[in-house]
Parts: sequence; structure tokens; C-alpha cells
Amino acid sequence: MIPDFPSLTDHIYIWIFGIILPFMSGLQSHQLSGSIKFDAQLRRKLYLSNSLMLSLAGGSVLLMWLFKKRPLTSLGFSLPDWDKYVLIILLLFAFISLYLADLFISSRKQKHSSNEAEWYEKSSFLPEKWKEIPAFMLLCLCAAVFEEIIYRGFMVNYFIQDNPGSMFPATALLAPAILFSLAHFYQGWTSVFKIFLFTLLLNFIFIQTKSLYPTMIIHFLVDLISGMSALFSKRNHQ
Repeated sequence: MIPDFPSLTDHIYIWIFGIILPFMSGLQSHQLSGSIKFDAQLRRKLYLSNSLMLSLAGGSVLLMWLFKKRPLTSLGFSLPDWDKYVLIILLLFAFISLYLADLFISSRKQKHSSNEAEWYEKSSFLPEKWKEIPAFMLLCLCAAVFEEIIYRGFMVNYFIQDNPGSMFPATALLAPAILFSLAHFYQGWTSVFKIFLFTLLLNFIFIQTKSLYPTMIIHFLVDLISGMSALFSKRNHQ
């Protein structure tokens, strides 16, 4: 059992990080979509500012956890429990295969699409030059570490109370996935659905391994691959 969990502070954090901030951020991104012409300098500022915001958000959860004198292992800072490693490896292999296939199909569609300009507009916040990669990698790292602390370590633990011993605790699997994916509604409902499935997998891996380290690594690689694929696509069409 996690000491003093959930407390009033935890309920407030769920509202702030699960609903209020993601909705406000998504609404702002939706309103700005297409109205900003990104260049290398603006993208770098975006990467650094978002990295700072993610650090503050995830850091506040971490500090609250420590202030409540809760062990960091209960938040997921422990080596993975690999009792079900075969199932997890199969899931990872399936996800990576589907993800790479989706990237390939999306790239092929983009090449033959009459809405190529629209595709570039929607992805204009992704890196276009190699000098942008360090700031983008910092953003990927901050997203992987601090979003995992919030959405896996904190939220899965918060919602898992309904059925802590189950292999598939419905609320713990679904609630963080719904909240995280809906925060990306400005990217379109296809992206929301993909992010929902991706988050479901991360939730399941966290529940099975009781560790944030595998989900942090996967999260980082997925974000980095997305940025690098956009970089190569844009360079090939210049």
C-alpha cells in the first residue's frame, strides 16, 4: 500500500494534470494550428519551452510524492519485474511492427497526396534541420521522463485502486489513455486513436513490470523516430 494515497492533493492533481492543463494546451494548439509559420528559431524556442513546462509539471508530482514520504519505488522508479517478460516482449514487437508500418504507410500516402502542403503545415513544428535535433531530443527526453511520471507512475496508481490484483484493471488501463489521447485532439481523431492505443500499451507494460524505465525508453524512442522521420521526409521533398 502507498502511504496516504490517494489524498486530497492527489485528487486535485488528477484534475489539474489529467483534465485542465491538457485541455487548455490542446485548445491553444488547435487555435494556433496553421496560424504560425514555424522556422528553426521558433521551433527551438518551442522545444525548450515545452521541455521546461514538462519538467515543472512532472517535477511537481515527484516533489509531492516525496513530501508525502512515499517510496519512489511505488511511483515506478525500480527495476522491472520481468515475470511476464515473454508476453511483454511480444507486445513490444507487435507495437513496434505496427508503428513502423504506420509510418511507412503515412509516408507513402503523403507522397501521393494532393494535400501535401497541408501535411507539411500540420508537421511544421517537427525538426527540418540537423541543428534542431539537440533541442528536439531534449523535448523527447523530458516528455518521456515527466509524462511517464504523470500518466503512468501517478495516474495508473491513482486509478488502479478499483482492482489492484487484476492483470487488466479496466480503469487504470483506460482512464490515463483516454485523458492523454484526448489532450491531442488538435492533431485529428486518427492521431487520437493511435495515441490511445499506444498509451494503453504503456499502461499495460507499467502495470506488469511495476517500472517506469521500460515505458520511458519506449516513449523516448517513439517521439524521436517521429521527429527523425519528419526530418528525412521534409529534406527529401526540398
